[in-house]
Amino acid sequence: MKQGSSILILLFSMLSICAQNKSVLEQKRASIQNEINLIGKRLKQTQQDSKAALDNYLSLQRKIQKRAQLIRTLEQEDSFLDNRILRTTEVIASLEKDAILLEEEYGVLLRQALREKLSESYLSFIFSAQNFNEALKRWRYLNQYRSYRARQTQIIKETKNSLQKKHAKLNALSLEKEKLLEEQRFQQVQLNSESERRNKLYKRLKSDETSLRFELKDQQEEAFQLKSAILDLINIGSKPVADNLTGDLTQDFQRSKANMTWPIADGLVIRFFGKQQHPTLPKIEIANNGIDIRADNSTAVVAIFSGEVTASFSLPNGTQSVLIRHGEYYTVYSNLEQIFVEKGQEVGTGQQIAELNPTDQTIHFEIWRQKVRLNPLDWLRKQ
Repeated sequence: MKQGSSILILLFSMLSICAQNKSVLEQKRASIQNEINLIGKRLKQTQQDSKAALDNYLSLQRKIQKRAQLIRTLEQEDSFLDNRILRTTEVIASLEKDAILLEEEYGVLLRQALREKLSESYLSFIFSAQNFNEALKRWRYLNQYRSYRARQTQIIKETKNSLQKKHAKLNALSLEKEKLLEEQRFQQVQLNSESERRNKLYKRLKSDETSLRFELKDQQEEAFQLKSAILDLINIGSKPVADNLTGDLTQDFQRSKANMTWPIADGLVIRFFGKQQHPTLPKIEIANNGIDIRADNSTAVVAIFSGEVTASFSLPNGTQSVLIRHGEYYTVYSNLEQIFVEKGQEVGTGQQIAELNPTDQTIHFEIWRQKVRLNPLDWLRKQ
Protein backbone atom coordinates (compact mmCIF):
# COMPACT_ATOMS: atom_id res chain seq x y z
CA MET A 1 0.00 0.00 0.00
CA LYS A 2 2.92 2.38 0.69
CA GLN A 3 4.16 2.11 -2.91
CA GLY A 4 0.60 2.69 -4.21
CA SER A 5 0.34 5.86 -2.08
CA SER A 6 3.62 7.19 -3.51
CA ILE A 7 2.36 6.61 -7.05
CA LEU A 8 -0.86 8.43 -6.22
CA ILE A 9 1.05 11.42 -4.78
CA LEU A 10 3.17 11.58 -7.96
CA LEU A 11 0.11 11.37 -10.20
CA PHE A 12 -1.72 14.08 -8.23
CA SER A 13 1.38 16.32 -8.51
CA MET A 14 1.49 15.81 -12.28
CA LEU A 15 -2.21 16.63 -12.53
CA SER A 16 -1.60 19.83 -10.57
CA ILE A 17 1.20 20.88 -12.95
CA CYS A 18 -1.01 20.14 -15.97
CA ALA A 19 -3.79 22.25 -14.45
CA GLN A 20 -1.39 25.19 -14.01
CA ASN A 21 -0.18 24.90 -17.62
CA LYS A 22 -3.78 24.71 -18.79
CA SER A 23 -4.57 27.92 -16.91
CA VAL A 24 -1.68 29.71 -18.66
CA LEU A 25 -2.90 28.50 -22.06
CA GLU A 26 -6.47 29.60 -21.30
CA GLN A 27 -5.22 33.10 -20.42
CA LYS A 28 -3.17 33.18 -23.62
CA ARG A 29 -6.19 32.04 -25.62
CA ALA A 30 -8.36 34.79 -24.07
CA SER A 31 -5.73 37.43 -24.90
CA ILE A 32 -5.47 36.29 -28.53
CA GLN A 33 -9.25 36.12 -28.88
CA ASN A 34 -9.53 39.67 -27.50
CA GLU A 35 -7.11 40.97 -30.14
CA ILE A 36 -8.98 39.10 -32.88
CA ASN A 37 -12.21 40.72 -31.71
CA LEU A 38 -10.59 44.18 -31.76
CA ILE A 39 -9.30 43.66 -35.31
CA GLY A 40 -12.68 42.36 -36.46
CA LYS A 41 -14.46 45.35 -34.95
CA ARG A 42 -12.09 47.79 -36.63
CA LEU A 43 -12.34 46.01 -40.01
CA LYS A 44 -16.11 46.23 -39.82
CA GLN A 45 -15.89 49.99 -39.25
CA THR A 46 -13.54 50.63 -42.18
CA GLN A 47 -14.54 48.01 -44.77
CA GLN A 48 -16.36 50.61 -46.90
CA ASP A 49 -13.45 53.09 -46.79
CA SER A 50 -11.46 52.74 -50.03
CA LYS A 51 -8.62 54.85 -48.59
CA ALA A 52 -8.17 52.34 -45.81
CA ALA A 53 -7.73 49.35 -48.16
CA LEU A 54 -4.05 48.81 -47.33
CA ASP A 55 -4.62 49.24 -43.61
CA ASN A 56 -7.52 46.82 -43.85
CA TYR A 57 -5.27 44.33 -45.63
CA LEU A 58 -2.63 44.68 -42.89
CA SER A 59 -5.28 44.31 -40.19
CA LEU A 60 -6.74 41.25 -41.89
CA GLN A 61 -3.26 39.75 -42.25
CA ARG A 62 -2.68 40.37 -38.54
CA LYS A 63 -6.04 38.80 -37.74
CA ILE A 64 -5.15 35.69 -39.75
CA GLN A 65 -1.83 35.41 -37.91
CA LYS A 66 -3.56 35.70 -34.54
CA ARG A 67 -6.24 33.21 -35.63
CA ALA A 68 -3.53 30.70 -36.57
CA GLN A 69 -1.86 31.36 -33.21
CA LEU A 70 -5.20 30.77 -31.50
CA ILE A 71 -5.58 27.42 -33.27
CA ARG A 72 -2.07 26.41 -32.15
CA THR A 73 -2.96 27.40 -28.58
CA LEU A 74 -6.13 25.32 -28.79
CA GLU A 75 -4.07 22.37 -30.01
CA GLN A 76 -1.73 22.82 -27.03
CA GLU A 77 -4.72 22.93 -24.70
CA ASP A 78 -6.01 19.76 -26.34
CA SER A 79 -2.65 18.08 -25.77
CA PHE A 80 -2.63 19.06 -22.10
CA LEU A 81 -6.20 17.88 -21.81
CA ASP A 82 -5.21 14.49 -23.26
CA ASN A 83 -2.46 14.29 -20.65
CA ARG A 84 -4.92 15.13 -17.87
CA ILE A 85 -7.34 12.49 -19.12
CA LEU A 86 -4.51 9.95 -19.24
CA ARG A 87 -3.31 10.85 -15.73
CA THR A 88 -6.83 10.81 -14.35
CA THR A 89 -7.38 7.38 -15.91
CA GLU A 90 -4.15 6.17 -14.29
CA VAL A 91 -5.25 7.58 -10.92
CA ILE A 92 -8.61 5.78 -11.26
CA ALA A 93 -6.88 2.49 -12.12
CA SER A 94 -4.56 2.89 -9.10
CA LEU A 95 -7.47 3.76 -6.79
CA GLU A 96 -9.47 0.78 -8.05
CA LYS A 97 -6.49 -1.50 -7.38
CA ASP A 98 -6.12 -0.02 -3.88
CA ALA A 99 -9.83 -0.48 -3.21
CA ILE A 100 -9.62 -4.18 -4.14
CA LEU A 101 -6.57 -4.69 -1.92
CA LEU A 102 -8.19 -2.86 0.98
CA GLU A 103 -11.36 -4.93 0.75
CA GLU A 104 -9.29 -8.14 0.55
CA GLU A 105 -7.31 -7.10 3.64
CA TYR A 106 -10.54 -6.22 5.41
CA GLY A 107 -11.97 -9.65 4.53
CA VAL A 108 -8.88 -11.36 5.95
CA LEU A 109 -9.29 -9.30 9.11
CA LEU A 110 -12.93 -10.32 9.51
CA ARG A 111 -12.16 -14.00 8.94
CA GLN A 112 -9.36 -13.86 11.51
CA ALA A 113 -11.72 -12.20 13.99
CA LEU A 114 -14.28 -14.92 13.35
CA ARG A 115 -11.72 -17.64 14.03
CA GLU A 116 -10.67 -15.96 17.24
CA LYS A 117 -14.30 -15.32 18.21
CA LEU A 118 -13.67 -11.57 18.47
CA SER A 119 -17.11 -10.89 17.09
CA GLU A 120 -18.67 -12.34 20.25
CA SER A 121 -19.29 -10.35 23.41
CA TYR A 122 -16.53 -7.88 24.09
CA LEU A 123 -16.73 -8.38 27.87
CA SER A 124 -17.02 -12.18 27.77
CA PHE A 125 -13.85 -12.35 25.69
CA ILE A 126 -11.98 -10.31 28.32
CA PHE A 127 -13.41 -12.08 31.39
CA SER A 128 -12.76 -15.53 29.96
CA ALA A 129 -9.04 -14.88 30.45
CA GLN A 130 -7.06 -17.14 32.83
CA ASN A 131 -5.72 -14.20 34.88
CA PHE A 132 -5.60 -10.43 35.14
CA ASN A 133 -2.52 -10.00 32.95
CA GLU A 134 -4.10 -12.04 30.16
CA ALA A 135 -7.35 -10.04 30.51
CA LEU A 136 -5.35 -6.78 30.20
CA LYS A 137 -3.62 -8.07 27.08
CA ARG A 138 -6.99 -9.08 25.59
CA TRP A 139 -8.40 -5.64 26.38
CA ARG A 140 -5.46 -3.91 24.64
CA TYR A 141 -5.65 -6.31 21.71
CA LEU A 142 -9.40 -5.67 21.29
CA ASN A 143 -8.89 -1.90 21.35
CA GLN A 144 -6.17 -2.13 18.71
CA TYR A 145 -8.31 -4.45 16.62
CA ARG A 146 -11.35 -2.17 16.79
CA SER A 147 -9.21 0.91 16.04
CA TYR A 148 -7.56 -0.78 13.06
CA ARG A 149 -10.90 -2.04 11.76
CA ALA A 150 -12.40 1.46 12.01
CA ARG A 151 -9.37 2.92 10.22
CA GLN A 152 -9.60 0.35 7.44
CA THR A 153 -13.31 1.04 7.05
CA GLN A 154 -12.59 4.80 6.78
CA ILE A 155 -9.80 4.26 4.23
CA ILE A 156 -12.08 2.09 2.09
CA LYS A 157 -14.79 4.75 2.27
CA GLU A 158 -12.37 7.56 1.35
CA THR A 159 -10.90 5.53 -1.50
CA LYS A 160 -14.35 4.89 -2.95
CA ASN A 161 -15.24 8.59 -2.59
CA SER A 162 -12.02 9.52 -4.42
CA LEU A 163 -12.89 7.04 -7.14
CA GLN A 164 -16.33 8.57 -7.53
CA LYS A 165 -14.86 12.09 -7.78
CA LYS A 166 -12.22 10.99 -10.28
CA HIS A 167 -14.85 9.33 -12.48
CA ALA A 168 -16.84 12.57 -12.40
CA LYS A 169 -13.65 14.52 -13.26
CA LEU A 170 -12.93 12.18 -16.16
CA ASN A 171 -16.44 12.76 -17.54
CA ALA A 172 -15.97 16.54 -17.19
CA LEU A 173 -12.59 16.40 -18.98
CA SER A 174 -14.09 14.36 -21.81
CA LEU A 175 -16.85 16.96 -22.27
CA GLU A 176 -14.25 19.74 -22.16
CA LYS A 177 -12.22 18.01 -24.85
CA GLU A 178 -15.31 17.72 -27.01
CA LYS A 179 -15.94 21.48 -26.71
CA LEU A 180 -12.29 22.22 -27.41
CA LEU A 181 -12.34 20.18 -30.62
CA GLU A 182 -15.53 21.95 -31.66
CA GLU A 183 -13.84 25.32 -31.05
CA GLN A 184 -10.84 24.22 -33.14
CA ARG A 185 -13.12 23.30 -36.04
CA PHE A 186 -14.91 26.66 -35.78
CA GLN A 187 -11.63 28.63 -35.73
CA GLN A 188 -10.34 26.71 -38.75
CA VAL A 189 -13.50 27.60 -40.73
CA GLN A 190 -13.02 31.27 -39.74
CA LEU A 191 -9.37 31.12 -40.77
CA ASN A 192 -10.23 29.72 -44.19
CA SER A 193 -12.87 32.42 -44.72
CA GLU A 194 -10.49 35.22 -43.69
CA SER A 195 -7.75 33.84 -45.93
CA GLU A 196 -10.11 33.97 -48.92
CA ARG A 197 -11.09 37.55 -48.04
CA ARG A 198 -7.42 38.54 -47.73
CA ASN A 199 -6.59 37.04 -51.11
CA LYS A 200 -9.40 39.02 -52.75
CA LEU A 201 -8.21 42.23 -51.06
CA TYR A 202 -4.65 41.48 -52.18
CA LYS A 203 -5.77 41.21 -55.82
CA ARG A 204 -7.63 44.48 -55.47
CA LEU A 205 -4.55 46.22 -54.08
CA LYS A 206 -2.31 44.71 -56.75
CA SER A 207 -4.58 46.14 -59.44
CA ASP A 208 -3.92 49.63 -58.07
CA GLU A 209 -0.14 49.54 -57.59
CA THR A 210 0.36 53.04 -58.95
CA SER A 211 -1.68 54.62 -56.14
CA LEU A 212 0.08 52.44 -53.59
CA ARG A 213 3.51 53.57 -54.81
CA PHE A 214 2.51 57.24 -54.54
CA GLU A 215 1.09 56.59 -51.07
CA LEU A 216 4.28 54.79 -50.01
CA LYS A 217 6.41 57.65 -51.32
CA ASP A 218 4.40 60.14 -49.23
CA GLN A 219 4.75 57.94 -46.14
CA GLN A 220 8.50 57.61 -46.60
CA GLU A 221 8.87 61.36 -47.04
CA GLU A 222 6.86 61.98 -43.88
CA ALA A 223 8.95 59.41 -41.95
CA PHE A 224 12.16 61.11 -43.13
CA GLN A 225 10.88 64.55 -42.11
CA LEU A 226 9.84 63.27 -38.68
CA LYS A 227 13.20 61.54 -38.14
CA SER A 228 15.11 64.70 -39.12
CA ALA A 229 12.98 66.86 -36.83
CA ILE A 230 13.48 64.46 -33.89
CA LEU A 231 17.28 64.33 -34.37
CA ASP A 232 17.45 68.12 -34.57
CA LEU A 233 15.45 68.48 -31.37
CA ILE A 234 17.53 65.84 -29.55
CA ASN A 235 20.72 67.66 -30.65
CA ILE A 236 19.40 70.98 -29.46
CA GLY A 237 17.91 69.42 -26.32
CA SER A 238 15.59 71.06 -23.84
CA LYS A 239 16.77 73.20 -20.91
CA PRO A 240 19.73 71.65 -19.04
CA VAL A 241 18.85 68.95 -16.51
CA ALA A 242 21.03 67.97 -13.54
CA ASP A 243 23.01 64.76 -14.18
CA ASN A 244 21.61 63.03 -11.12
CA LEU A 245 18.04 63.90 -12.14
CA THR A 246 18.69 62.68 -15.70
CA GLY A 247 20.09 59.45 -14.30
CA ASP A 248 17.08 58.93 -12.05
CA LEU A 249 14.64 59.50 -14.92
CA THR A 250 16.62 57.14 -17.15
CA GLN A 251 16.66 54.38 -14.53
CA ASP A 252 12.96 54.84 -13.75
CA PHE A 253 12.17 54.56 -17.46
CA GLN A 254 14.32 51.42 -17.80
CA ARG A 255 12.71 49.77 -14.76
CA SER A 256 9.30 50.23 -16.34
CA LYS A 257 10.24 48.38 -19.53
CA ALA A 258 7.47 46.05 -20.79
CA ASN A 259 5.03 47.58 -18.31
CA MET A 260 4.26 51.03 -19.72
CA THR A 261 0.80 52.30 -20.52
CA TRP A 262 -0.22 52.58 -24.18
CA PRO A 263 -0.43 56.04 -25.79
CA ILE A 264 -4.07 55.35 -26.72
CA ALA A 265 -6.67 53.11 -25.13
CA ASP A 266 -7.97 50.04 -26.98
CA GLY A 267 -5.34 50.44 -29.68
CA LEU A 268 -4.43 47.95 -32.39
CA VAL A 269 -0.97 47.87 -33.99
CA ILE A 270 -1.31 47.93 -37.76
CA ARG A 271 2.33 48.65 -38.69
CA PHE A 272 5.28 47.27 -36.77
CA PHE A 273 8.79 48.46 -35.99
CA GLY A 274 11.79 47.91 -38.26
CA LYS A 275 12.39 46.86 -41.84
CA GLN A 276 9.85 44.64 -43.53
CA GLN A 277 8.67 43.59 -46.96
CA HIS A 278 5.83 45.70 -48.32
CA PRO A 279 2.69 43.54 -48.06
CA THR A 280 1.69 43.92 -51.71
CA LEU A 281 4.47 45.66 -53.67
CA PRO A 282 7.13 43.13 -54.78
CA LYS A 283 10.80 43.81 -54.01
CA ILE A 284 9.87 46.88 -51.99
CA GLU A 285 11.15 47.05 -48.42
CA ILE A 286 9.69 49.54 -45.96
CA ALA A 287 11.18 50.76 -42.69
CA ASN A 288 9.23 51.96 -39.68
CA ASN A 289 11.00 53.92 -36.94
CA GLY A 290 8.17 53.11 -34.53
CA ILE A 291 4.74 51.56 -34.64
CA ASP A 292 1.38 52.73 -35.95
CA ILE A 293 -1.57 52.15 -33.64
CA ARG A 294 -5.17 52.51 -34.70
CA ALA A 295 -7.60 53.56 -31.98
CA ASP A 296 -10.86 51.75 -31.47
CA ASN A 297 -13.02 54.23 -29.59
CA SER A 298 -11.02 56.84 -27.70
CA THR A 299 -8.94 59.39 -29.61
CA ALA A 300 -7.21 60.71 -26.46
CA VAL A 301 -3.40 60.46 -26.60
CA VAL A 302 -1.58 60.09 -23.26
CA ALA A 303 2.04 60.17 -22.12
CA ILE A 304 3.31 56.64 -21.56
CA PHE A 305 5.65 57.84 -18.80
CA SER A 306 6.30 60.99 -16.80
CA GLY A 307 8.72 63.46 -18.35
CA GLU A 308 9.22 66.92 -19.82
CA VAL A 309 7.84 68.12 -23.15
CA THR A 310 10.84 68.86 -25.36
CA ALA A 311 8.73 70.22 -28.23
CA SER A 312 5.42 70.22 -30.00
CA PHE A 313 5.94 70.73 -33.71
CA SER A 314 4.45 70.38 -37.20
CA LEU A 315 5.99 68.75 -40.27
CA PRO A 316 5.87 70.44 -43.68
CA ASN A 317 2.82 68.35 -44.63
CA GLY A 318 0.96 69.65 -41.55
CA THR A 319 1.34 66.53 -39.36
CA GLN A 320 1.52 67.56 -35.70
CA SER A 321 3.80 65.79 -33.22
CA VAL A 322 4.96 65.91 -29.59
CA LEU A 323 8.39 64.92 -28.25
CA ILE A 324 8.72 64.10 -24.52
CA ARG A 325 12.03 63.59 -22.71
CA HIS A 326 12.51 60.96 -19.98
CA GLY A 327 16.17 61.33 -18.99
CA GLU A 328 18.15 59.76 -21.83
CA TYR A 329 14.94 58.46 -23.44
CA TYR A 330 12.44 60.23 -25.70
CA THR A 331 8.92 59.30 -26.75
CA VAL A 332 7.36 60.59 -29.97
CA TYR A 333 3.62 60.98 -30.60
CA SER A 334 2.72 61.90 -34.19
CA ASN A 335 -0.30 62.31 -36.49
CA LEU A 336 -2.11 64.43 -33.91
CA GLU A 337 -5.14 66.67 -34.42
CA GLN A 338 -4.87 68.81 -31.28
CA ILE A 339 -2.01 69.26 -28.82
CA PHE A 340 -2.69 70.17 -25.18
CA VAL A 341 0.90 70.60 -23.89
CA GLU A 342 3.77 72.97 -24.62
CA LYS A 343 7.56 72.99 -24.51
CA GLY A 344 9.03 72.75 -21.01
CA GLN A 345 5.82 71.40 -19.42
CA GLU A 346 6.11 68.51 -16.99
CA VAL A 347 3.66 65.68 -17.72
CA GLY A 348 2.70 62.61 -15.70
CA THR A 349 2.17 59.00 -16.73
CA GLY A 350 -1.23 58.62 -18.37
CA GLN A 351 -1.79 62.38 -18.71
CA GLN A 352 -3.60 63.39 -21.90
CA ILE A 353 -1.29 65.36 -24.14
CA ALA A 354 -3.19 65.42 -27.44
CA GLU A 355 -6.15 64.29 -29.51
CA LEU A 356 -6.08 62.14 -32.65
CA ASN A 357 -7.69 62.99 -35.93
CA PRO A 358 -11.21 61.51 -35.48
CA THR A 359 -11.39 60.39 -39.12
CA ASP A 360 -7.98 58.67 -39.21
CA GLN A 361 -7.64 57.60 -35.55
CA THR A 362 -4.10 56.32 -36.10
CA ILE A 363 -1.11 57.41 -34.03
CA HIS A 364 2.50 57.00 -35.05
CA PHE A 365 4.54 56.29 -31.91
CA GLU A 366 8.31 56.02 -31.41
CA ILE A 367 10.79 55.50 -28.54
CA TRP A 368 14.40 56.69 -28.74
CA ARG A 369 17.39 56.41 -26.42
CA GLN A 370 19.38 59.47 -27.41
CA LYS A 371 19.82 58.88 -31.18
CA VAL A 372 18.98 55.17 -31.21
CA ARG A 373 15.49 54.04 -32.26
CA LEU A 374 13.88 51.30 -30.13
CA ASN A 375 10.99 48.92 -30.68
CA PRO A 376 8.07 50.39 -28.69
CA LEU A 377 6.46 46.96 -28.26
CA ASP A 378 9.42 45.97 -26.05
CA TRP A 379 8.44 48.75 -23.65
CA LEU A 380 4.65 48.80 -23.69
CA ARG A 381 2.53 46.58 -21.44
CA LYS A 382 1.26 43.42 -23.11
CA GLN A 383 -2.36 43.85 -24.15
